[in-house]
Amino acid sequence: MTKNTFWSPYAAGFGLGLTLLATFYLAGWGLGASSAFSLLASVGLNKAHPDFAQRLTYVSQYLNVASPLKNWMLFEVGGLFLGALSAALLSRNFRFQVDRGSSMSTFNRLIAAVSGGIMIGFASRLARGCTSGVALSGGAQLALGGWIFVIAMFASGFIAAALFRRLWR
Repeated sequence: MTKNTFWSPYAAGFGLGLTLLATFYLAGWGLGASSAFSLLASVGLNKAHPDFAQRLTYVSQYLNVASPLKNWMLFEVGGLFLGALSAALLSRNFRFQVDRGSSMSTFNRLIAAVSGGIMIGFASRLARGCTSGVALSGGAQLALGGWIFVIAMFASGFIAAALFRRLWR
């Protein structure tokens, strides 16, 4: 039997809380990730078609700064990746794998994951924030919308899990 090498959820939650507090204090707002991807997409579109990118109000808001790639959100997302990688390496839980049910092929699992990621990324920009921005930052500010979102997110997650459980058998 292997020893459980996962981090304590209390220690991880405490660390997340301190990180959230630090972002409020140092950056003036809380955690969030989806705008970093909008920023990268905007910079990419601007490189490919600058005239078109500047005409789009949504895209131009990310480009109307001196150095858009020096935005702190990009560093936050990069730090998120490096922090998760270092945590997995330190706990000896790192390995390349595709988690899937026995009735689902690896290809279908990857298609489902990419499709779901695209849909939630699009939805997060429609909602003007991702789960970390709305739930963590909104909840920390005791915003009613943040708490309603968290309740709705968990309720819909339980419903979706029940509907898709057959794919993981």
